[in-house]
Amino acid sequence: MRMAADARSLDDEQLLRFLRDGYVVLRPNDLDVRFHAAMFQAACAVHDEARAVGDAVHLQVIGDNLRARLPLVERLLNSATVRGALDSVLGEGWLLHPHHFVHEASGNDQSFHQDGNLPWNDRAHYRTHRPNWAMLFYYPQPVALASGPTEVLPGSQYWTTNFEKPDGTWHRGDALDKNLRVGELNGAALEERDRRLQAVVDSLGIRGVQRRQLELPAGSVVLAHYDLMHRGSRTAPAFDGRRFMFKFYYLRTRDPQHRPSPSMAAPSTGSEASVLVVETIGRWLRGDVSWRAPVVAADQARRIQAASAEDERVRLAYEIGWLARQDEEIRAELGRLLASDDEALRRSMAYAAGIAGAVAEPCVRAGMASADARVRRVAVYAAGEARLTSDAVHEALLQRLEGDADDLVRSNAAYALGNIARRRTIAVDRLLTRLHPAAEPDNTSNGGMRRSTVRVNVMYALCNAALDDEQLDAIARTALTDHDRYVRGLAVALLERHSQGCDPWLQRLVQHLAAARYNPRPPRPDDAEEPAFKLPPKRARTAASA
Repeated sequence: MRMAADARSLDDEQLLRFLRDGYVVLRPNDLDVRFHAAMFQAACAVHDEARAVGDAVHLQVIGDNLRARLPLVERLLNSATVRGALDSVLGEGWLLHPHHFVHEASGNDQSFHQDGNLPWNDRAHYRTHRPNWAMLFYYPQPVALASGPTEVLPGSQYWTTNFEKPDGTWHRGDALDKNLRVGELNGAALEERDRRLQAVVDSLGIRGVQRRQLELPAGSVVLAHYDLMHRGSRTAPAFDGRRFMFKFYYLRTRDPQHRPSPSMAAPSTGSEASVLVVETIGRWLRGDVSWRAPVVAADQARRIQAASAEDERVRLAYEIGWLARQDEEIRAELGRLLASDDEALRRSMAYAAGIAGAVAEPCVRAGMASADARVRRVAVYAAGEARLTSDAVHEALLQRLEGDADDLVRSNAAYALGNIARRRTIAVDRLLTRLHPAAEPDNTSNGGMRRSTVRVNVMYALCNAALDDEQLDAIARTALTDHDRYVRGLAVALLERHSQGCDPWLQRLVQHLAAARYNPRPPRPDDAEEPAFKLPPKRARTAASA
């Protein structure tokens, strides 16, 4: 998916804006008015078709098949402005995720949320502050207040909410208020809707949070951190036009290399607690391994347990991570909090471990061996955040992937192995074994499709690994026949990237076939040729012992 034209990287100001606010607005000057008009008409056509056919056909008409159905999309995806921005944020070697969608605004409101870390709000791993993923929003027509703009909470990409339930299961989606039903929201009067939406923002407990509606000229592209909190707002009652947004996902496959680092500016959200986070992530993105945050020890472990707001908790977690590099007592506190009953504390210690690095290995390995699945989930993820490359951690992660009874432990272990694969060789052959549905069966039908959250993360890990021809052939034979469209799609993206060393004609053929790939409609319950999917017996998702 590469063109000959030079990519146009973000300048320092744009990159800092992305780090502070979680998004940057772009105007690709290699796409003209006629292109945007054609994309608008194409969006009208696919939405009209979806309405006419009904059923779950939206999965084939307005989602996941747009590249095959609308070849014009490739001009957007290959725009020098888009590619350069992605290079700046995700580094070279990024991949286009197989999920994409075109939304149409309506008289309904969405509530504030973070997109599920797998399509259709399936959960696979914890969120990372480092730009490991990105979203691309493209608006072919102007967006004004009346046409239902996207609304964002700038700076919120570094925050999240709890997802665990008391019974050991979990919420799939990450709405900020998981008790607010969208149907109930849209059944209320407009004034009541606005009151409830503001209450959702206030529930974060973070001072200075801004709500920003993105009014944009036609042809605008928004590159956003994947975890930016956002929502689709309603159109005005008098609005008689149509407003569309094309959405694409992208993923990083390499850690940053060193390059000159600009000074980091304070975030624009009004939350002072974000300053350390922004600078730390900015330095990581520039590959600056020599920088050390000027953190002073001041009883951070006690204060983080009393913190009620996510931004303050995250800042203290970063301070603990920096202090743990030199202080053995702080490292012991990190390990103790990693095993806390408090979900937010456990999650924050994954961020701390990511800052602490190799010195966090003893407490992370202890967490991976815990009898409590909730602790194992975050510990295996923390191993990837800290980029722990020892043989002992590598083997422990493989054992969790191959034998843990908890879906999220296995899924986070696969994800961690993918991140670690950027720093060391991993056991690819053992990962390939887990790609077989017989080894890792489907565990969800969310979105109307039978799928495996774990197999998708195994495929993610392989996208980050060094692979030889025999292993690439094994991926082609196994993953391309998987009924999970996202396993197949990631395999296609990976194989397309590896085709770049082939003869030019073969590269072009592979690129064409990747773009033209079409996902069939998932079977309906009444389809005679294929019975309705039934989930296999659930593996234990509770805090069962390993």
